[in-house]
Amino acid sequence: MRIFLAAVCLFIVPALNAQKLQDFTGTWRVDPNKIEGKAAPVKNPPSNAPEVPPPPPPEHKYTLEQIRQSGDILKISGGEAGTTAVYTIDPSGKEVSDAIPDVPGSVRIASTHWNDGQLVTEWKMERNGEMFMHGTDVHSITSDGQLIVNRIIESPRHRAEVRLVLERAH
Repeated sequence: MRIFLAAVCLFIVPALNAQKLQDFTGTWRVDPNKIEGKAAPVKNPPSNAPEVPPPPPPEHKYTLEQIRQSGDILKISGGEAGTTAVYTIDPSGKEVSDAIPDVPGSVRIASTHWNDGQLVTEWKMERNGEMFMHGTDVHSITSDGQLIVNRIIESPRHRAEVRLVLERAH
């Protein structure tokens, strides 16, 4: 019996997680009418804190987001217009690093885990070895097939919360 239970844990659980990852794959379009967000400056930021980046333009644009699966790993590209970064999602909890081509010398370091059917990614961005921003992204799929991304972004000078609703592009 113990051998059977061990086999279930070794083979079925990874297969279920791989199937859940497939739910996220594909080409997604942000619904501009369902974007929610708020940002606020931090009270009393450290004097040596980097400046807050400028807010996005009033007509903030998003490109199609591509999510591809390779084994137990997801690669996400697209999203905000003008960005070329590709981010890695490894739901095993292993830390991964992705260079940010749009910001030379910068890297995104992240670890991801499953939490009740959601992919939770805790990330930080470093420039020349110094962290300048960190946050959490939570990806989930609704019962009607929409991809929801809830994002918290924090820096020494600001905190922002964003909720994106994406639909499969046809």
